[in-house]
Amino acid sequence: MHKAMNSLKSVYLAMQIKAASLTTMKVLVIGATGQSGLLIISEALARGYEVIALVRCPEKINIMHEKLKVVQVDILKSEEIAENLKGCDAVLSAIGGRPGIMTPCDIYSKSGEAVVKAMRETGVKRFIAITAWGTKDDPDLPFVWKWVLKPSFLRNIVKDMEIFEDYLLKECSDINYTVVKPPRLTNEPSNGEKIIAKEGQCIANVSNAISRQDVVRFMLDNITSQDYFKKLVSVAMSSEKK
Repeated sequence: MHKAMNSLKSVYLAMQIKAASLTTMKVLVIGATGQSGLLIISEALARGYEVIALVRCPEKINIMHEKLKVVQVDILKSEEIAENLKGCDAVLSAIGGRPGIMTPCDIYSKSGEAVVKAMRETGVKRFIAITAWGTKDDPDLPFVWKWVLKPSFLRNIVKDMEIFEDYLLKECSDINYTVVKPPRLTNEPSNGEKIIAKEGQCIANVSNAISRQDVVRFMLDNITSQDYFKKLVSVAMSSEKK
């Protein structure tokens, strides 16, 4: 009985320590004014985290909270990122490019390089970013994505995502990055289904859409997890494609 009580006390103490570490988490968010970025802020605040949102246009952030700090910076300048990164536990990126056949895109790769440089200067190791399914070819990619969207108005975005991912894979062994690769994002609320996560470019026989809220929760759930360190992880919902 005595041993059992001590065991229970140890478990309870561990839970308290874990809860305290979660509520004192401090994260920096880039791409904070987009739909996914705003959800990251809201979800992180709901978990008790301290949030620093780096933005170009502060007026686009309509969230007011004592644990939220909104800072106007150029996210392509590592020195401006580093000034706000000290003391943070992780960087979360919800950067989004503009689609268009003739619209150039380098925001993923350039901001990624700036973030990594700032992380190295400040000693922060955890970096979680969103890209998309199919930055490289895969036989399981949906037909529409592979042969319609990717070669046309998303081609420059996807190419820059690929450059960003390759940079992390080849030059960032000192960074604990996770690239989260969803299919088409929707604004539907989470329905509570389990998220499937798998290394690679896509996941076969699942829905080709996932809610932003589910992706954001996956990102935040994995800040302290080592399961996907230095990996490109495709995500999808558990329900099979109909």
